[in-house]
Amino acid sequence: MRMLVAGSLVWDALVGPVARLEWETTAWVDSAASGLGGNGGTSAFTIGRLGGSVGLLSACGADGLGHLLRNTLEAARVDCAALQSLPEPTATTVGLYHPDGRRQLFHSPGAGAVAKFTLPPGYNHLHIANPFALPFLRRHAPVLLQTAKAAGLTTSLDLGWDRLAEWCSVVDPCLPFVDQLFANAAEAAFVPGPYPCSAIIKRGADGCLVDGVVVPGFPVQAVDSTGAGDCFCGAFLAATARGLPPLAAARFANAVAACSVTQPGATPGLLDWQATEAWIDQFRK
Repeated sequence: MRMLVAGSLVWDALVGPVARLEWETTAWVDSAASGLGGNGGTSAFTIGRLGGSVGLLSACGADGLGHLLRNTLEAARVDCAALQSLPEPTATTVGLYHPDGRRQLFHSPGAGAVAKFTLPPGYNHLHIANPFALPFLRRHAPVLLQTAKAAGLTTSLDLGWDRLAEWCSVVDPCLPFVDQLFANAAEAAFVPGPYPCSAIIKRGADGCLVDGVVVPGFPVQAVDSTGAGDCFCGAFLAATARGLPPLAAARFANAVAACSVTQPGATPGLLDWQATEAWIDQFRK
C-alpha cells in the first residue's frame, strides 16, 4: 500500500526540562534539540522509518530549514514530490518540555499558512494529519477526503488540537469520507461519537482504545511527549499496511509512541521495524 500523508511540516526546536519560567533570567537545561516536526512531517517520517511506502503532501519554505527538512524526509525514504517549496519561511515551533514530559509549544506557521493542495495520483491511502494545523485543510479537508474516496483510496484522519475551537464544524463534514479516525481522549471529547467509522483513541501512557477495546501501553520514562501521537498514527498505518489486524497494529503503534517519548523531539527515539519488534519482545519475557 502506498500512503499519502497530508499535514504540516515544521522545524522544531525543543528545550528542557523546564519546570517554570522566570523572565529576565538565564536558565541552563539538559537538552536543546532541533529537527523535523509537524503533524504531517512526523507521521510521514514514522511510516518511512518503519519501511512503509509514503509520500508527504505539505509545504515548507525555499530556505535552509526547508532544505534540511526535505533531506531528513528523503533519508527516511519519504517521497517529497508533493512537498511544495514556497517563498514564505518554513514553519517553526519552539517547545519547552516539563520534567514530567508535558510540553508547551510556540508556533509560527510560515509557509503552511498559505499552502494549497490537490490530491496527486499514485496512492492507495490518504491520511490527513490534523486538519486544524493548516488553514487550507481546515476548510478543504472534506473535499480532499471525498476526492480520495471517489478515486478508490482508503482514508484516515487524525484530529489534533483546534486552537480556534471550531471542532465539529471542521470534522463533521469529513467523517462520511473517513475509514479510520484517530484522536486523543481530550480531542475526542470535543468531537463525541458515535462515529461512522473505526475510531482509535490515543490515551498516552495508558495505550489506546480501538473501537472501544483497550490496548495497553508500555511503561517507559517519559522525557518529551512532543509528536508521540503523530508517531502513533504513522506506526498504526505502517502496521496495517503490512497486514497486521487493528489490535496488533495498535500494540505496535503504542510501542513506537513509547519509544518516541524517551528522547527530546518527535522522531529521535524511533527505531526501524525490526528493532521495534525486538524492543517489544522485552515485555514478553
